[in-house]
Amino acid sequence: MTYHSTHSAGPAFPLSDGDACGTVFRTLFEGSPNAVVLRDHVGRVLLVNTAFERIFGYTRAECAGSDLAGLLMPGERLPDDPAEWIECKADEHRETLRRRRDGSLVHVTMVCIPADPERGNPPGDVFIIYRDISLRKQTEELLRGAERKFRSIFENAVEGIFQTTPAGRYLDVNPSLARIYGFATPGELIEHFQDIKNQLYVDPGRRDDFVRIMSAHNEVWNFESRVRKKDGEIIWISENARAIFNEEGDIDHYEGTVVDVTERKRAEEALEAQRAFFRQLFENSPQAIILIDSNRNVLDANKGFEELFGYRAADMKGFGMRSFIVPEELMTECENFRAAILSGNTVQRETSRRHRDGRLIPVSMIGFQVKSGDAAGGIVYIYQDISERKAFEEQITHQAFHDSLTRLPNRSLFAERLQRALARSRRRGDYQYAVLMIDLDKFKAVNDSLGHAAGDMLLVEIAARLKSCMRSVDTVARLGGDEFAVILEEFKAKREVLAVVERIHETLRRPCTICDNEVFPGASIGIVLRTREYGTAEDVLRDADIAMYRAKESGKPYMVFDRRMHKEILEVISLEAELREALAKGQLVLHYQPIVNVDTRALEGFEALVRWNHPIRGIVPPAKFIPLAEETGIILPLGRWVIAEACRQLGRWQKGIAGAERLSVSVNVSCRQFVRDGLVDYVAQVLEETGIDPSRLKLEITESVLMQDTRHSIHELNRLKALGVRIAVDDFGTGYSSLSYLRQLPIDHLKIDRSFISGSDNAEDNIQIVKSIISLARNLGLTVIAEGVEREDQFARLQNVRCDKAQGYMFSRPVDSDAAGRYIQDYQRRLAEACPLDRPRS
Repeated sequence: MTYHSTHSAGPAFPLSDGDACGTVFRTLFEGSPNAVVLRDHVGRVLLVNTAFERIFGYTRAECAGSDLAGLLMPGERLPDDPAEWIECKADEHRETLRRRRDGSLVHVTMVCIPADPERGNPPGDVFIIYRDISLRKQTEELLRGAERKFRSIFENAVEGIFQTTPAGRYLDVNPSLARIYGFATPGELIEHFQDIKNQLYVDPGRRDDFVRIMSAHNEVWNFESRVRKKDGEIIWISENARAIFNEEGDIDHYEGTVVDVTERKRAEEALEAQRAFFRQLFENSPQAIILIDSNRNVLDANKGFEELFGYRAADMKGFGMRSFIVPEELMTECENFRAAILSGNTVQRETSRRHRDGRLIPVSMIGFQVKSGDAAGGIVYIYQDISERKAFEEQITHQAFHDSLTRLPNRSLFAERLQRALARSRRRGDYQYAVLMIDLDKFKAVNDSLGHAAGDMLLVEIAARLKSCMRSVDTVARLGGDEFAVILEEFKAKREVLAVVERIHETLRRPCTICDNEVFPGASIGIVLRTREYGTAEDVLRDADIAMYRAKESGKPYMVFDRRMHKEILEVISLEAELREALAKGQLVLHYQPIVNVDTRALEGFEALVRWNHPIRGIVPPAKFIPLAEETGIILPLGRWVIAEACRQLGRWQKGIAGAERLSVSVNVSCRQFVRDGLVDYVAQVLEETGIDPSRLKLEITESVLMQDTRHSIHELNRLKALGVRIAVDDFGTGYSSLSYLRQLPIDHLKIDRSFISGSDNAEDNIQIVKSIISLARNLGLTVIAEGVEREDQFARLQNVRCDKAQGYMFSRPVDSDAAGRYIQDYQRRLAEACPLDRPRS
């Protein structure tokens, strides 16, 4: 079968190989309910059928010869749209959107069928069949809407809604049912109940009844049962449900609703019991029940009452109950109960009643009035012995306020007792108390080396020792970890407190055997003595903690808090905030100390040192704010700023001062920077921005940094070396460098610590150490820089041992950038005059 391809208006129909074949093609083509189009190899329309005109709104004349993409492609092509215009994947059905003539979009499925070239059809011609699925899409959207509506009803219904299997598992529940049963979410409920019969129903037989009724009638109405909530509370529910069948006609699952009818059931039960005069309960209840008439006289008491209180009912009848079981101190309470009951209330209280032998029994009491019609009758009291529960509650309370390991009071109880001591000190002028904070010195070492079980044994031993040091009025508590606290009460003089502290110190110094190991615990103790001026327990604990940490820092066994400590803490906090502000506002500056060649006294470069001229405090020493920056993490942005500013300044000197091109700048790098700050990438960025020669930047790193993680250190140093940066080990000789590691490190310089240069003691020994360091450096191919050179004799000794470079007050104090620039210019001037380099001005 062949056909004409045309680009002129009007339809193109196949020419028949025979009339019958042509008729069949025309019948199928025109009679198809789906839109069919024939396009050539470049995407031009050759043929369309009637369904194509109906679905897309184009006439045959409009289609013939047109670009198929131009007719049907939406304005914005869909990401996964098939390319039926040129490419063709036979038998691949796709769902997509196509555009009608009026611009509206229609959902279609499409399939491409290549025309058979063996039948004389031109290569690349393809039949494309579009099926209009708009109605199906609308139906699906309606179904989704219905599902959303159902889901909204399901999720927001007041009643609990469920689906369960006949075997007793939940398939689905709504939030209301989860709330009724005490669960946070439906999923938690479904996960919890693996067996509805035995887990949910108080009487498992009720589930059997439910299934039996459902099997007989396919539905259950007003099915009331007692069930257990998640926390064990028992409630009444009413269920309505029906059976849902599968295609085979068997029950697939149950679905229904649940309503909590606990309150109604309780009211019905109470009413029924009142109408029956509590007869069955009265006669058979193990609880103690007594009936009192309107004149307070005993009408009757059951066996439970006789067993609980030890009186016979016959001996009590006709007499007032109060004289038998009500303690004298609770007479008023008893009368208040009676008045409330006669007012029509049911009273339920926990109280105490007296046994015949005189002991008090904690009881749960219910009292209510009995009426016959509208006529007021007597009063029924029901008592239940709650001695066991009270004992359990006391145990639970003890556990809530005591440490489970040491049995000492915990933080909560300690805070409560401390608050009481605060209140007592306000009421009584003669009352004094002190607070101790105790932190063990060796606990972490024991935990790490011997294990947590050994750590627990140590804590128990420490608790026992601390208790042995206390009086009965004192409180010792474990606050957590290895931290203990003590309240010493009712002392008369400071020396009494210090005597207790000395006793604690001595007892904690004594060794103890833990897991066959002798351990000397030791502790640091902070003391707050002047407690009268405090307003809250938290403030007292805070200051005791401050004193304890001061004791630990100073190495002393204990320390008494004074206001200076608090002031210093506040000053550190304030200084931290001010340091952040100073860094943000550019209030920090760099000073520069010259580094000279020992042999020629030639200027080699400078070490950049950060300085802080506080607008109020004045000059803040680096020794004060650098450790603070290290501790708080400010050292990271501060260190970056120092690197960037030092490189920028070196660049300015090199551009503005002749001969400064060969100078270098040294910058100290902290442990935090080296380990966590992305140092290498930042240095590379700064070098690129400033354009200075990388070899003119020297980073000084201490031995402790290098030894902390040698593998990481070597890796990072190699990356810095790859940039061309020089590396110096600062303060060499004061750390614990391994020489084997030192040989592996890609370093360039060793800086000898100033203590070996300007130290006043053992100058001869020091110079021998310097000589050894220089010899070591020579063997490793390193240069040596000596710090702290202050006098000519020190400098002369360095010349004698052939030290490479030096810096110190002998050459110049650290100066600002302007003074350093003048220093360079002065040096260059003298060099130009070919004069010996004398000692420059500071």
